[in-house]
Amino acid sequence: MSDKSIPEKSKGSKSKLVGLDIGRNWIKAVEFTPGSKGTDIKGLAKKELPPEMRQEERDPKAMAKLIKACFAEGLISTRDVVVMVSGPQVFIRRITMPTMPQDELVEVIPYEAAKYISLPVERLTVDYMVVGEKETEGVKEQDILLVTIPKDVIENEKSLVRAAGLKPVAVTVAPMVMWNAFQLSGQVPDGKIIAMLDIGFEKSTISLLNNGVLEFTRAINLGGDEITKALTESFVKEGENHTLTHNEAETVKQEYGYQPSNKTGMTKDGISFNQLSILMRPALEKLLGEISTSLDFYKTEFQISKVDKIIMSGGGSMLKGLGEFLAGDLGVEIESDNPFQGVRFAKKIPENSVIDVAPAFVTAIGLAAWERGSINLLSQRKTRKDLGPVKPLVVPGVISVIIILLLYWNVSSKLAETRVELNQKTKEFESLNPISSSVLMLSSKKRKLEAEMNSFPQELRESIDSARILKEIRSSTPDNTRLEQIKVISETGKKLIRIWGTAFFLDERGSAMSNFMAILEDSPLFDDVRMLSVEEDKDYTVNGLRFLLSCQYNFIGG
Repeated sequence: MSDKSIPEKSKGSKSKLVGLDIGRNWIKAVEFTPGSKGTDIKGLAKKELPPEMRQEERDPKAMAKLIKACFAEGLISTRDVVVMVSGPQVFIRRITMPTMPQDELVEVIPYEAAKYISLPVERLTVDYMVVGEKETEGVKEQDILLVTIPKDVIENEKSLVRAAGLKPVAVTVAPMVMWNAFQLSGQVPDGKIIAMLDIGFEKSTISLLNNGVLEFTRAINLGGDEITKALTESFVKEGENHTLTHNEAETVKQEYGYQPSNKTGMTKDGISFNQLSILMRPALEKLLGEISTSLDFYKTEFQISKVDKIIMSGGGSMLKGLGEFLAGDLGVEIESDNPFQGVRFAKKIPENSVIDVAPAFVTAIGLAAWERGSINLLSQRKTRKDLGPVKPLVVPGVISVIIILLLYWNVSSKLAETRVELNQKTKEFESLNPISSSVLMLSSKKRKLEAEMNSFPQELRESIDSARILKEIRSSTPDNTRLEQIKVISETGKKLIRIWGTAFFLDERGSAMSNFMAILEDSPLFDDVRMLSVEEDKDYTVNGLRFLLSCQYNFIGG
């Protein structure tokens, strides 16, 4: 493949392609050609999957038959298609590397990917795109969107498309699809920060664009179906417990959406709007929390003060009242995407039949807008023939010299720091005697304070403890660590604290988490800091570890 920097959209420079969006609930296809006067949609169709085919394991022959039927109904004749892969097996990460010639970058990228993926490189399809360049302390660097996926996933996708009598031209990923759709919309960024939020059937994707340049992306394991499932929970109707089937819940969701809790009224089946709000709210708040976490992380990591707008797409985004619900808590302007803005429809397409479901076609439009030079997991890059086989850990010569010099400087500075620390510790040891008397005085003062605290009511002492705990933990939390839950447990005269959170690390693995534990251990309020559980968090585009810590609180009073 050629240079993978983000291509400029060149109208009229590409042949017709079909964007084929094979979702869990629907199959959608769009055929269009960008021209000098705008975009012409030549064919468009959608086909709903029957309930028995909405499972993870689906019959390839039955799927191929549905795809063919979708193309036939949309009168789509073009056979060149672009599809998208998603899910936990897709690894997407934005990395920074020194600027180097493209042929050298091609050699290094697979081994850079091996740092983050447990599978052998030979079992992976790896592709990348240069999404930005910068200069840090005089060193030119390039930001790269790195994408990897097991080869067998790509082969399964290719087989499905070919079984439908189609030719797969490219396989790409959600962030690039959303970026393509944004480019086609004709919106002028004007230096603004735009969040593209695509809510699918089971999963969602949020991507942040800074002045039109993709900077951050994250997959969220939650989609519109979770809201439907929430409506199948038991509720009270006319004094009796009732439940909705999945199909009934989906119908109610589409017809009424999320109603504000203060709105009165009922569905035609006699379910109060207030009851609908109660059932749907947990799932909506979970989605809200994931979006809020993503935006907060992005603003911290990229030192951005605010996000200007959220543009929603995907079938799940069409839930009535969703935009108002999210905007109320996020404090960000939210609008639904309309990929059909400014396009011309062929006479065979009744425009009124699709305009109401426009956000659901963003993925298909973005796939049809794929251009050569963008992410394509179908084609493996060829390495340079003059270099022979590439061996692991091979780095360009200049970079090797820089690394050696950096190591030397690092070791030298560490030795100097160690000498200073040794001298300081020696002086502290020599001054222990005068300090010991101060320690005795402080111990006496502590006993007096404990006696005074014990004279206060138990409820007041507990409220003081909670405030102290929260304040101390917050002040001890490093910038690159996100807290999710803090719980105080009283157990056999002790107070144990459980801390849930995620530690992100950009350079050294796990450093954020170990730093957090060390700070807690040094605090006079906490003892016995332990790690109860830890697992890798793959929801973000930077490395992260989801953890559960435990420590004992040295509370004042009995």
